[in-house]
Amino acid sequence: MRLVQPSQRGLSPVLAHFQQRAANYSRASEIGLWTWQRRRELAALAALAGEVKGATVLDLGCGAGFYAIRFADAGASSVVAVDASPAMISAITDDRIETVLGDAASVALDRSFQLIVLAGLLEFVCDPIAVLVNARQHLETGGRIVALVPSDNFAGRLYRAFHRNHGFTIDLFSRPRFAQVAERAQLVILQSQVVLPFGDVHVMAVR
Repeated sequence: MRLVQPSQRGLSPVLAHFQQRAANYSRASEIGLWTWQRRRELAALAALAGEVKGATVLDLGCGAGFYAIRFADAGASSVVAVDASPAMISAITDDRIETVLGDAASVALDRSFQLIVLAGLLEFVCDPIAVLVNARQHLETGGRIVALVPSDNFAGRLYRAFHRNHGFTIDLFSRPRFAQVAERAQLVILQSQVVLPFGDVHVMAVR
């Protein structure tokens, strides 16, 4: 389906930023330090996600589909990718991935998934608890949610300063704060892994 890109006028600064970057987003992520960091984040996320072959996967805040494509490559039985940016959704051309234009906090897909991925999403949203609650509502019994978030450390604060140049402030998550967010969403953290210099990956299940 061809999506008509909306005017940048009236969009939130975060959405406007990603609308503008969508065309070159995948290419930019394959250059320099970003490539190095993404590979490390992917390794940690895949390790905590566990067995993917044959699983149903939901990628919330999928961007241009970096993680969705990797889970399809790993043998997921189905991959659904959701993003609020029409331009990002349009950038995903892999036929194995079902794309949905929607808000991660409110999208209703009328189905459940064994694995839900939130990679680089929660720092950009207004209400991370609402996003996790919606993710939980889409989680199959016995399923898991894996989130990649920026740590509240020196490198994380540099990352936040970088995005302030784009007109918005991202959220950072210390371990205690993320535990509180997960608890309020009625999720329990099963395992966490640091991805230096400024990332944390958490795997969660319904409490």
